[in-house]
Amino acid sequence: MPTQIPFKNLEKQNKTLAQLFRYCFAAVGAFIVDYSIYFLLSYVLGIQYLLAAFVGIVLGTTANYLISKMLVFPGKPKSRTVEVTLVFLISGIGFLMLEIGLYILTDIYGIHYLVYNLIMTVIIFLWNFFARKFFMYSKRFNVLKEY
Repeated sequence: MPTQIPFKNLEKQNKTLAQLFRYCFAAVGAFIVDYSIYFLLSYVLGIQYLLAAFVGIVLGTTANYLISKMLVFPGKPKSRTVEVTLVFLISGIGFLMLEIGLYILTDIYGIHYLVYNLIMTVIIFLWNFFARKFFMYSKRFNVLKEY
């Protein structure tokens, strides 16, 4: 007679949903930094939009990392360098998705770059959360010290 085994998966899912909910706060903070910098540089200062997107995503990723460490993925890392490098690597993949999409949809299809950036924000949000959860903080690839 199984005891609580069927609910083990549900417990894991609830933890993931709770983390995803808390990650929303980190993402909103990162989005405000990223999109504000992107808008300021590209629209107000007239800097080329691909470069503006790069600066925005670097500063947004930094904000995301700091907020996520407090709310979503706390714990002391085995190596802060490895943890930060992986965060930026995962974010860099999201950035490449953004840049390729910006080029194709803005330069080729004429979709306004600010609109496209909003759409990609949702896609990159999901990529960043699940990639970090699996590749950094899962039992298999945990970068945190065990207590």
